[in-house]
Order: sequence, then C-alpha cells, then structure tokens
Amino acid sequence: ATPAPPPADVASNEVLYLHGLHLEQYRHATYAPEPYYEEALRRDPGDSRCHVALARLLWRRGQFAMAESHLRSAIARLTSRNPNPYDGEAHYQLGLVLTFQGRTREAFDAFYKATWNAAWQDSAFFQLARLAAVHGDLEQALRLTGDALRRNHSHHPARHLKIALLRRLGRVDDAAAAIAVALALDPLEFGALWERELLGASEPGTF
Repeated sequence: ATPAPPPADVASNEVLYLHGLHLEQYRHATYAPEPYYEEALRRDPGDSRCHVALARLLWRRGQFAMAESHLRSAIARLTSRNPNPYDGEAHYQLGLVLTFQGRTREAFDAFYKATWNAAWQDSAFFQLARLAAVHGDLEQALRLTGDALRRNHSHHPARHLKIALLRRLGRVDDAAAAIAVALALDPLEFGALWERELLGASEPGTF
C-alpha cells in the first residue's frame, strides 16, 4: 500500500476520482476524499463522477441544497448527449436529496428516471413505493414493491413494505402468505416481523 499523493500532483481526473473513492470506501483515518473530487472539478467543472461523489458526502451530512446543486451539474453533463444516461445514480441520489427536502413530487420524477438504468431499478422502485405510500396511493405503492422485487427478489425492505401495505389494504391472508415466503427466504430477518405484523398488531389500521 502506498499513500495517496497530494491532489495537485495527480495526473488525471480519473485517478483523482479513484483516489477519492478509495479514501471514501475505506474511511481513511487521515486522508479526506473531498480534496481529490474538488481538484477534479477545478480542472473540469462538469465532471459528473466527482459531482455525484461529493453529493453523496454532502447529503449524508445534511447539506441537501449543496448536494442537489452537485447532482444537477452531474445530470447536466450526463444528459448533454443522451436524455437517458448510462448510469442512473445521479438521478437516484437526486431523488433522495429531494425527498429529504420534502419535495416528494420532484423526487418521484427523479426516481422514475433512475429506473431507466438496470443497476438502480430495485432501489428506485422501492423509493417510489415509499413515496406512493406516503401520498396515500397504496395500490400504486404495492405495484411498485412488486417492481422492486421482480428486479431483486432479496430486497428485504421492499418485502417488508409489501407486507405492511397488504395489511393496510385489509388483505391479511395475502400478508400472511407474503410473510411465509419472507420467512423461508430469511428466518432471522423476518422472524420479528411475523410476530409484530400478525400477532402483535391486532388493532385495525395498524401499519
């Protein structure tokens, strides 16, 4: 292992991005990833990879407006030649940032755009299902959990949400069947859910 050189000494934007990503992923104790992303953006203000990377760091610190600005810059570059970018992460992260700001209608559009990219489909459909549930469209939310699970059969949060939606819709038998499937997939993950949903939540309308 060798230490990362100072950002100004790194030859290319790609290597700056990779240095920053490495430091971020391994949570380096003495090096921060931001200077590498920022140096890349100083050289190329439209670098979409570094805009998205900085946005991830910013929204996790609650700096949602700044994160949104970086994501919109990334999307401007990514869609400059193609309205449906190869990578959907920028739109997915924008959906999260807008949700955190309470702008759920805008977030819905951003998450839908992210579903264009297969790698982000299950996560985006799950977030869309959550938003539909928040807005009271439980049938749409249920359909969207199905979309998430078709893409990723092991998406446990989507399965949790599906079960809760079935109960809220009064489809208790369907909820019980869904819990049985969930328990077969992962008994530890869903054991507590079984007790809470079918045994502990007997009052009407509990989610």
